[in-house]
Amino acid sequence: MAAVPSSMMLTALLVILPIVAVFLVKQNQDGKTKRPPRLDETIPFVSNLWQFMTNKRLFITRARAALETSPVVRCRLGPLDLHLLRGGAHASVMFRANCHSDPWILRIMQSAGYMPSDIAKLSHDDSGSGSTPRPGSLAAAAGIPLDQRVWHALHRLYDDAMVSAKATDAFADLFQHLFHDQLVTPVVGREWTEDVHIFDLLKRTMTTAATHATLGPLIMDVNPGFVDAFWQYERHVETLAFGLPDWLNRPAVRARARFSDMCRRWYEVADRAYDWDAAAAGEGADWEPVFGSSLSRGLARWAKAFGFKAESMGPVFILLLFGLHANTIPVCTWVVMELIKDPDLLQAVKKEIATAEITPDNSASTSKIFDHRKLASLPLLQSVYTEVLRLHVGVLITRTCTEPVTVAGYTLPKGSILQAPTEVGHLDECVWSTPEHPASDFWAYRHVREKETRDETTGQMSKRLEFSLAGRSASFFPFGGGIGMCPGRNFAKPEVLLAAAMVVSRFEIEHVAWLKPNGSVSDRPAQNDANYANSVAAAPDREMKVRWRRVR
Repeated sequence: MAAVPSSMMLTALLVILPIVAVFLVKQNQDGKTKRPPRLDETIPFVSNLWQFMTNKRLFITRARAALETSPVVRCRLGPLDLHLLRGGAHASVMFRANCHSDPWILRIMQSAGYMPSDIAKLSHDDSGSGSTPRPGSLAAAAGIPLDQRVWHALHRLYDDAMVSAKATDAFADLFQHLFHDQLVTPVVGREWTEDVHIFDLLKRTMTTAATHATLGPLIMDVNPGFVDAFWQYERHVETLAFGLPDWLNRPAVRARARFSDMCRRWYEVADRAYDWDAAAAGEGADWEPVFGSSLSRGLARWAKAFGFKAESMGPVFILLLFGLHANTIPVCTWVVMELIKDPDLLQAVKKEIATAEITPDNSASTSKIFDHRKLASLPLLQSVYTEVLRLHVGVLITRTCTEPVTVAGYTLPKGSILQAPTEVGHLDECVWSTPEHPASDFWAYRHVREKETRDETTGQMSKRLEFSLAGRSASFFPFGGGIGMCPGRNFAKPEVLLAAAMVVSRFEIEHVAWLKPNGSVSDRPAQNDANYANSVAAAPDREMKVRWRRVR
């Protein structure tokens, strides 16, 4: 073999030595900086992303397995480098002020069809939702007033129109009246109806009642087929969020365009009919027939105040309606299905909810309604609701940190993207299981305990149920947490509990069969529809067929 010329060796050394030096420095840095393990993928930058898009159920199963061995796991999804968190105290890091969800909300807004100029306004405001702008933001440096900060204005609207007790009471009272009109009033007589499909029934009745309570009757008056259009759009929201080219996602784009056009058509009619000048002079009505609730009016006013284009008004309201219906109605369906499946549980809940019935003070009728606050305090009903949320609300809560954060001994740099799959915490056997009831099973009594009380008059001891998460709340976060916690939670709970209570108290119900999507009889009960894995509350993949008759 011929000797290698010394000039070539020198050249090679000059090329290789800097590379080796960089490698050694990097290795030294990695040795000093403890880094979490990585979720493996066969083809770097491709495998995890492809599985996430095509089989999220399997992706989450792999993530859960990895998080059993480490509370923090790095995961590459295409160009994104994420940190998955197990849950409990580890996930609570995400809910601090130095983590925010603005980039992910922007992605959803963009996928809903907001115009680029309006996305730019939202993207330009880096001050956050809080009253005090984020340190280092443009608003902090320039002293921009609160009312000129688009994120804060939106957050303030949600606080006033969804989180406050006044707003919740107004929504719950009106929803109960409207849902009764949809569910009970059309049923004449006391004869058995033989072919009732629970999920389909609740999609129609709850969508109509909650939309009317929030946006008023006009939106459905001017849009025949509104309910069907919403549920067609709902099926495609996640694929739209992936940002695929329109030509690869035509069914989703068509469904979005149809529903967005309906919302824009309604908005233009309502905008012309509503007296904005009179409202600005002093608005106090909880509800009026043009825009409906203060939430709907406030959202229109927010978009106007920041100069959003007319083309963005449809997307503004399709996201409001998605948030209103996409989780609440499947959750209510699961509650009703679990009650009907178990006759003993059904009787126990019916006995409990009877204590929440009242006669309206201003009503000449003897018919009773439910006190929604009393319903929300009933221990067994709360336990059923909590158990349904635990098992069927699987979402990837996502935050971006604005400064370095430490999780389980790992220091994650500024700008890190953190994700907590709620399923990991919600199905943690160490937190939720009992010897008889594993965490993966529905158990209505998982969140109650017996408490002995003494009657002050007789002195006798008795036992009663008491709702309790018993120190497990850190592993239960279906609505997220911190300043970014879902504001719709205060509407969702009374809506679910009122609808479920009215279904089981106004009708005698007998379970007939489980049905496959094609209408044929299934040999198993409903499970979570895998198409909804960790995106919103999972719809049931089987329909429940019942027979019923009105009893009240």
